[in-house]
Amino acid sequence: MKHDLPVFALLIDADNVNKEAIAPIIEEVTRHGRIAVRRVYGDFTTPNLTGWRETLANHGIHPIQQYRNSVGKNASDSVLIIDAMDLLHSRRFEGFCLVSSDGDFTRLATRIREDGLSVFGFGRKDAAKAFVNACERYVYIENLLIPPEHAKETAVVAQATDESPVKPTAVSESPPKTSAGKPSIQAEIPKQPFTKAPSPAEIERLLKLLSRAYTNIAEEDGWALVSRIEQYLRANHSDFDPRNYGAGTFPKLLGTLEIFEVVQRKQGNGHAQFCRRKPRTTAPGNTTQIPQNPATPPPLAYVEALKAAVAACQSADGWAAIANIRVYLHNHGNRLEDSGHDRLEQALKASGIFDMRDAGGMTREFRLSAVIG
Repeated sequence: MKHDLPVFALLIDADNVNKEAIAPIIEEVTRHGRIAVRRVYGDFTTPNLTGWRETLANHGIHPIQQYRNSVGKNASDSVLIIDAMDLLHSRRFEGFCLVSSDGDFTRLATRIREDGLSVFGFGRKDAAKAFVNACERYVYIENLLIPPEHAKETAVVAQATDESPVKPTAVSESPPKTSAGKPSIQAEIPKQPFTKAPSPAEIERLLKLLSRAYTNIAEEDGWALVSRIEQYLRANHSDFDPRNYGAGTFPKLLGTLEIFEVVQRKQGNGHAQFCRRKPRTTAPGNTTQIPQNPATPPPLAYVEALKAAVAACQSADGWAAIANIRVYLHNHGNRLEDSGHDRLEQALKASGIFDMRDAGGMTREFRLSAVIG
């Protein structure tokens, strides 16, 4: 039900956003919560804001008129901040959506978060970095204004894999028209700078972010829950958005990069997506890496330690969870590096004396092979 959703207040700085972005912004917010307050601030007697009337009516937004009493000063910013604090102290909201690219709202965002509320920011890609980082999540309106047919989800593949240049997405020169010959609503949306593919530097940064998130989230067997990786990235980088790289969703972004294997597995009462790194191949001209042979058995002393751990951790049916095996080995002074393998699962498999089964999700269980035992 809609009333189960968190309640948000939407506050818009009209001087810092294009009115065509309002509809997609509202759609984005309503994915996460219910908007109880919709206000926009500005001097609507000025030429640049006179066209807002239809937008306000279409979306039920209440305009807050603030005349410019001083040259070069934006009085509407102060009014927005005052209103935000009044709404904050009413204790009626679980989050705020601040639509602006202005760094003057940085302290407002941090103050709201200090009260334990969520802050979503919306603005241009040239928004003040301090304000972007102060928000729990920051969405670039350029991404919201991209027509679906131009959001090419293969944009990152070439640069992430073979480093071949990616051509900019074409934009129609003539806007579509209705049967009456008038430009359609979509024609009012201006051409956006996001029609070009991500640069090599942006792709390199993305790969570093993904690598760090995967390393911190992945389990011993190398699998990581995709939703946890996305959650980690958003928690540490408020402006992270798959649409920055031409992908509609995070799993599709992983798929286009072709450096992760993505599978769907059973988890609890449902299913979830998991990923792990694909084996790296040596590129021509690069120094040769000596790959580790996963079939090489661990030293005899470590194999005996594995046998003891599996025997000590097995349940009534004879199977032992890999997490329990890991704890047992650690408590008895057996280090993984002594096995000659990167992962415990790999060491158990290479020993050649254990059976393995998938217990759901990322859980693996082992037992001494009946042939050996």
